[in-house]
Amino acid sequence: MSFKTFSPQTPAQALELLSLNGNYRPIAGGTNILVDLHQGKAAPSGLVDLSKLNEWKMIEVKGEVLEIGALVTHTEMEAHPVLLKYCPALNLAAASVGSPQIRNRGTLAGNLQSASPAADCAPPLMVYDAVLTLVSRSSTGQLQERQLPITEFFKGVGQTALQPNELISRVSLPLNICRQSLFLKSGLRKALAISMVNLAVNIELDRQNVCLNARISLGSVASTPVRAKESESFLVGHKLDIRTIEAASRYVQKAISPISDLRATAEYRRYLAQIMLQDALQRLSLANEEKQKGRKDDAYV
Repeated sequence: MSFKTFSPQTPAQALELLSLNGNYRPIAGGTNILVDLHQGKAAPSGLVDLSKLNEWKMIEVKGEVLEIGALVTHTEMEAHPVLLKYCPALNLAAASVGSPQIRNRGTLAGNLQSASPAADCAPPLMVYDAVLTLVSRSSTGQLQERQLPITEFFKGVGQTALQPNELISRVSLPLNICRQSLFLKSGLRKALAISMVNLAVNIELDRQNVCLNARISLGSVASTPVRAKESESFLVGHKLDIRTIEAASRYVQKAISPISDLRATAEYRRYLAQIMLQDALQRLSLANEEKQKGRKDDAYV
């Protein structure tokens, strides 16, 4: 196996290199492409190492928007106090990825660009209405950006809306929709497991536990991560009691179309999706009740 390697210092240099040859591939943490190389699933003629693009490694609040650079690692996300404050479901998802070694190297953009239906960071970003900034090089050599909602990014297994000449530079989350949130994952073991089902919930509850707004997303239950919009619509206006939770969890079946594979059958995934949503809503309901009593649970609020 023979290929060239490049180490650009700026996004402009990286995009210029990628434009030189359609068979050059970007690499950051390498947790996906190095496996593909080893298994013969990829044969690039060149690798463009993005690791020196420090401007893509930030986590910052800018006004009413939280921006996360494409090259932020899962380890950085799981421990970052700003994410814990505003979007704890993303902290929890990042902490569930692979092993410490994988989390130390794997990046947010890499997790998304692989377009795995089981990508753990995708459901939290979907319930936070994340927007991706995609950067490319114009015909005159200038950098240009376009914004794309994450709900429009995934097109199928391993397929995204990225154009051949584009890279993800950052992910933006509007802070005004960050409420009480939670991420859950079910795998065949407690670590180093690909999700059989993963789920994120972002919900707004009033003092009486009535749902004012809800966003629910699941992974590993369709060819792309999905929003459970029927469950979301049902929850709004209802008090989050056991009957509401059970009914909302049944509606999740309308949003998913799982397959059977080595990890789980389609039927078991449908069962998991329903009970995991019940679990998440019960936890968030309890957390809201505790919050109203003055005992705030930072893990879910």
